[in-house]
Amino acid sequence: MTISKRAKDLQTKPSAIMVGHEICSHSPYGLDNPKGHLNFGTAENHLLDDILLPKINQAPLLQSQHIQYTCLYGIQEVRSTICHFIQKFLNTGVLEPENLVIQTGVSAICESLSFALFDEGDIILIPTPYYTGFEHDFTKRFKCKFLKVPLNSHNDFTHDIDTFINTFESSEQKERIKGVLITHPHNPTGEILSHDFLEGITDFCLSKNLELISDEIYALSMHMETPHQSLFKLAKDKGCKVHLLYGMAKDFALAGLKVGFFYSDDQELLQSMKNLSYFHPVSSQTQIMVANLLADDPFVERIKERNAQSLQEIPILLNQQLPMYKFLPTAAGFFTLLDLTEYIKTFEEEEILFNKFMSYVKINMTPGKELGLAEPGYFRVCFARPKAEILEYIIRMRLFHENEL
Repeated sequence: MTISKRAKDLQTKPSAIMVGHEICSHSPYGLDNPKGHLNFGTAENHLLDDILLPKINQAPLLQSQHIQYTCLYGIQEVRSTICHFIQKFLNTGVLEPENLVIQTGVSAICESLSFALFDEGDIILIPTPYYTGFEHDFTKRFKCKFLKVPLNSHNDFTHDIDTFINTFESSEQKERIKGVLITHPHNPTGEILSHDFLEGITDFCLSKNLELISDEIYALSMHMETPHQSLFKLAKDKGCKVHLLYGMAKDFALAGLKVGFFYSDDQELLQSMKNLSYFHPVSSQTQIMVANLLADDPFVERIKERNAQSLQEIPILLNQQLPMYKFLPTAAGFFTLLDLTEYIKTFEEEEILFNKFMSYVKINMTPGKELGLAEPGYFRVCFARPKAEILEYIIRMRLFHENEL
């Protein structure tokens, strides 16, 4: 049987992220497989298992209503708990549970947004480097387009508002630019965006009447116990058309549960997102499990403290043990950029080096082309891995430098 044209369109050349993840999952490094692949290309948090598993393995108490069809965009009491959590720990100000939508992960929410908020061919401004999964979520099925805002490599890819303004003004399709997508803290650089930039991007969106999508999924993954400044709150207070993304995959290391949250005050958009939840509902049992976790403020504080401690220590160790490499500064999230531009001049050479890492020392890291970069030679290193894997990474990277660079 012949598959549809739509399905064939999805079978184009897969991204390096998916290729690397697939290879690593078939032969992962471990005590029983010491020559297996190290997956430093997938943004997962493996540093919370000891405190997380005992908590989530406390079976949630389900009521009779939970084993029948429930509200497809989230059980009401669960949405209330999530709003309490977001208000307290993301510092968003007061949220209304009826304005919150729960779906199967932030990827599902982004795809729902690409259907509900944008028409085919509409353009979203996005700074590069970026999380390459956004390409799949927004552009593959419902055909939004990205206009890349190239951050300056000479300034460690720090966000600045002038670059957004210049990119917008130089576009020949200004009338199709409908939104801006910001991840704060940033993936893949780990930058905590400055207050000046947050003010600037809000004012820019207001002046151009653009929708602002604020992805704050790494808000509790700071490398120091710094309060998160919510772009959503700042923009909302200014009257900007702003929409919040959050989920359980990153700060809480629960990627496998597939739970994401969307919040907006736009009632027409909200109704559309609620309707689309028919295709992306989260199981009642999973929702109750998440609510039990997020209702426990002391436990959330422990998660935040552990992230701050563990995520700060690993980049320091990498810089100490691998001085022959240049890792860019990182202040949040699970990643840093490895700068290999002195060895690479073209994207063809970058792809060759990616394949060498995968085959020679069996390390998966995401090449910069996948992150939307126009300059070859950068690799995203996702370092929130167990200690044994970090030490093995150091050994293999030394070996690679001695023999391949």
